[in-house]
Parts: sequence; structure tokens; C-alpha cells
Amino acid sequence: MYLAHLALHDFRNYKQLDLPLGPGLYLFCGENAQGKTNLLEAVAMLATSNSFHAASDREIVNWQAPDHIARLVASVERHSGEVKIEIVIVDPTPANGADFSVPESRQRKRVKINNVPKKPMDLVGQVTVVLFAPTDLRLVDGPPEERRRFLDRALCQMQPRYCAVLGKYRKVITQRSALLKRIRENQEDPRMLGYLDEKLTEWANLIIFERQRMVASLNAQVDELQATISGGREHLQIVYRPSFTVNPEWNTIEALEHYREQLHEARRKEIYQGVCLLGPHRDDLEFLVNGVNMLTYGSRGQQRTVALSAKLAELAYMHGVTGEEPILLLDDVFSELDSLRREYLLRQILQHEQVLITATDFTNFPQEILGKAHRYQVVDGAITEA
Repeated sequence: MYLAHLALHDFRNYKQLDLPLGPGLYLFCGENAQGKTNLLEAVAMLATSNSFHAASDREIVNWQAPDHIARLVASVERHSGEVKIEIVIVDPTPANGADFSVPESRQRKRVKINNVPKKPMDLVGQVTVVLFAPTDLRLVDGPPEERRRFLDRALCQMQPRYCAVLGKYRKVITQRSALLKRIRENQEDPRMLGYLDEKLTEWANLIIFERQRMVASLNAQVDELQATISGGREHLQIVYRPSFTVNPEWNTIEALEHYREQLHEARRKEIYQGVCLLGPHRDDLEFLVNGVNMLTYGSRGQQRTVALSAKLAELAYMHGVTGEEPILLLDDVFSELDSLRREYLLRQILQHEQVLITATDFTNFPQEILGKAHRYQVVDGAITEA
């Protein structure tokens, strides 16, 4: 799989971009705040229609856009043939204070696949990407939310059902937390929790199962990756830590029963605190190197090696499941890696079908890479060949 063409209109600081692409390695260099990350953000949006970089869709629309619309159009080559994708995002509250409003009936995000209007969810499976950004280096030492996002971002690209269930689960958690607070204030009957408990355990069961499967697949890859980068000195294992007590020997029905029991046992404490204490929204991962938890005891170098191994294993996992190699996006990570990890990653990227890399300059790249790469300069939302 590779991105053959990308066009942007009023997307972030790109007023107008028309960029032909193809298989191989692409380097985009420029100073900070010129649009390098915005470019990768656009490519990543092709996978799910959502941004990894924005808190809300309105941030994507250029604040000077006269029609208050951002447009992304792409052509992607897959084994099965070409796929054309168009994403249009409308800013309902323009930052420039113009007299403009979006009718309630008007969609604020529109998607077309091969010129046919679709729901944003229909993008799932059309394009897959693996992004490695400086924030991903916090995968090991950052908050649990970062590690849950690592799993969910990959699973949502491959499984429309997982993505839909995750959305439903989050709504149930929001509703249930609000209900717990009202029960605590004697404004609702605790028996009202019954329906939401059923939905929580139903959606949680699927999420936990798929996360377990992904972690098992990652473990088939990460040990060799970690050992190679560390010169054979380190062995890596990823351990999934769900907040529910989970037994791999339970079947689906048994798991549901056990989750219901655990919710019932936690009910008094949940009402007292007014929050949902059990479920996939509280799960975590542990990264163990030679049996030692890297969150607590890992050196900075070890933690970065683990993050790198995990992202490369993610790419292999997605390739194995979909049969298509994801587009690899590397956002200014080489300045964050030491020479050993930088050299290893550079050797890896030459093996992949399409890789898009951003950096502040070309000096971190050896001649072998520069000779094989398509090189571009990014200046204030404009991209030119270097």
C-alpha cells in the first residue's frame, strides 16, 4: 500500500497543496512550525478521519479559509487497486469572528470513497498507517492513556467493529459515571445501574479480547527487535494489565458473568467515588526488559528502545492482519534517538513500501538514505523539491 497523491485545501497552514507521491522513502525537512507535522496529520487522517494532533476538528480548518472548509483528497494504491478518498471538514465556529454559522442539518465532516458519499467509519480498513512521533517515546514512561491509545489506534484501523464498540463503550462510561454521581447524591436509585452494567460488560468483553490478541501478536515480534537493537543484551515482553480480573480459560459467556460479579462487588466503592473503577478505560500495559518493569526502573535509552520495538512490532502486526503494509510515518523522531537507535531505524525503513519522514534538516541522515530518498523542503505550508 502506498499514497500516490495528496491534495490539501485550507488544511492547517496548507492553503493549497498538490503533492504526487509513490513507493519509497520521502524526506520532508524544514524549521519548526512550517507544516511538517501537519502533512503527516493529513496522511494519518485517511485511516480513521480523525486527527492524532487536534483536540477537535475545527483546529484543522485554516482560520483564514474563506468558506470555512478544509478539504483533503488522496489517491491510495492497494493490492486490490486504487482507492480515492475525500474528507471535507467544516468549521462551525470560525476563529476569525466572521458572520457565519453551520446549520444543524449540515454535516461537519463529510467523507467520500471512490466518489461515493460514506460515513467516516467506512474509512476504516481502506488505509492503514503507523505513526511514530516524539510523543510515542513516552509510550513507556507516560500515563496509561498513552498505552491504551497505542492499542486502540491500531485496532481501530483494522476493525470497524472494534472502533464502533470502543465509541459505544466510552458513551456508556460517561453515562454511568454521571449516574453514579447522582446515586451518591441520593438523586437516583442504584438499580438504575443494571442496564448500563450490562452494556459495559458486553462492550468491555470484546475490547479486552481484541487487546489481548494484539498484545500476544506483538510479543511474537518485540523480543527479537529489542534483542537486535541492544546487541542481544535485552529481552522484551509486553504484559497486558486489564482492570478486570481476566482468565484466558474463560469463554465469552463465562467472562461476562465474571465481569458482572466484579462490577457488583465494586459498586459501593464506585458510588462513593462517583466514577467507573473497572473496565478497559483503566487498563494498562507493562514493558518488561529482562523481567524488569521499564516504567519504574528503565533508563531513558532502554525506554526509547522499547518504544521503537513496540512501534515496529505494531507495523508487522497490522501487515500480518490486513495483508497490506501500512504507510510508515516518522515525525521528527531522529533527533530524539541516539546514534545506535537512529542507525537501526534507518536500516529498518529501507525495507518498507512507503515511508514519510519529517526532520528539521538532512544532516541526521547518512548518504545511503539521502541517495535513495525523495527530498523536499517545507516552508510556511509550501513544499518544494530540495
